[in-house]
Amino acid sequence: MKTIKLIRRRHRGMTCIFIYCEYDQVFNRLVRDFHGIKWSNSTSSWYVIEHEGCVRNIIGYFKNNFRIDATNLHQSGEVSGKNMHDNHTVSGSFMGPVRMTVDAVKSKLVIKFMGRYDKKWISELRQYCRPYYDAIRKEWHLPASKVIIDSLTDYFHNEGVQVIFKKAVKPKIVKEARENIINEIRKRHLSAEIDNSINDLRQFLQEQRYSRHTIDSYISHLELFFKYLHHKQPVDINNDNISEFMDAVVIKQGYSASFQNQLLSAIKAYYYYHGRGKTNLEEIKRPRKSKPLPHVLSKEEVTRILQCTRNIKHRLLLYIIYSCGLRRSEVINIRLSDLNRDRKALHIRSGKGNIDRVVPVSDKVWSRLDEYLVAYNPAVYLFEGQNGGKYSVGSVYHVFCQSLKRAGIDKDLGVHSLRHSYATHLHEGGLDIRYIQELLGHKSSKTTEIYTHVSRRNLLTIKNPLDDLDVQ
Repeated sequence: MKTIKLIRRRHRGMTCIFIYCEYDQVFNRLVRDFHGIKWSNSTSSWYVIEHEGCVRNIIGYFKNNFRIDATNLHQSGEVSGKNMHDNHTVSGSFMGPVRMTVDAVKSKLVIKFMGRYDKKWISELRQYCRPYYDAIRKEWHLPASKVIIDSLTDYFHNEGVQVIFKKAVKPKIVKEARENIINEIRKRHLSAEIDNSINDLRQFLQEQRYSRHTIDSYISHLELFFKYLHHKQPVDINNDNISEFMDAVVIKQGYSASFQNQLLSAIKAYYYYHGRGKTNLEEIKRPRKSKPLPHVLSKEEVTRILQCTRNIKHRLLLYIIYSCGLRRSEVINIRLSDLNRDRKALHIRSGKGNIDRVVPVSDKVWSRLDEYLVAYNPAVYLFEGQNGGKYSVGSVYHVFCQSLKRAGIDKDLGVHSLRHSYATHLHEGGLDIRYIQELLGHKSSKTTEIYTHVSRRNLLTIKNPLDDLDVQ
């Protein structure tokens, strides 16, 4: 195992950490993806501008592949931006990381300390509930509350500890069993009468201007529903048959409440259009929906994501999603004609629910837009694929995931987290919730009010009652 040497030097008026290593292909591949890395032609070496925790990040990033020699860095160990000292020695064992695994089925959060840990971490866990400790697996079990997960993640990040966040993956055998059952049902044939009635509903939904995605989902759900009850005609199906289907296909196969809710919407749409038959639609109850809080990135995390995105096109894509609070489907539908430079605004056409809106565009976006237009010269859409036409939602997701990885943010997030972060940061900045509702294109203010639960604007003004007690 080769050795990486860390040396602190002044460079261009700033204190920097230089990273030296003998020629090594693994090092050359890894170092280019390290957050904040720069190349110095004058010294022919890589370096980062020193900031709080940067040495810890360097060591954590390279330690699995290289020995770290920091003897020339500081006699007592790693440098911190606050006091230029740290009580972790370079040759010793480092704190963390902490692995968090969420089991969505059991609503359980599993926390495991992967290395050295501080006893005060356990005290922090006990602030939220009474955690269960599995002595065999050496894991702590807590409820999988969004508030608990976000709060503990922030806590460990503030402690300078890496958090490895994962979702419990269903065993392959369970997935295969579910797919086999569903595929077996879908192989059945629908009668021409049912097939025609579904097509009639499709035409009606198109006339009512439902989105293509919603129509396709409804039709797919109805085909599955009627194929399961293939021995019955639609007019003979009653509420008990619907309950039987929900139990056998949705509940036992582990589909989500959202899937069940949309399936019920499809069934109700069918019977409202064709007649209720033996069903009593008012008695069909929808599943209780969980109300998880949106996952919000800090401003520092958003900065890291944007800065580590090197490709001009990809960086502008993420700039616009965050600075305008857009959905994936909205950003890929932006046409060049939707940008109004004089008003510094962007016209979002036919957003969710066919709602148009106009949102302000940051000056930083306009400056990057000119550079992008010269380099890519799009024809119709602002973001186009290699062969023309609009960019795909899958490509947007891939770009975000790659930037998340380069930024060193080990969280299970989607592109929508940038929209959540935009709204939360606006609220924390003092903007009224009614304006945020308008910017996001929400029909109801109740949808927007969820951001008041993750915003820290009002929480920071709350005085803790313990501060009023005369205790030491």
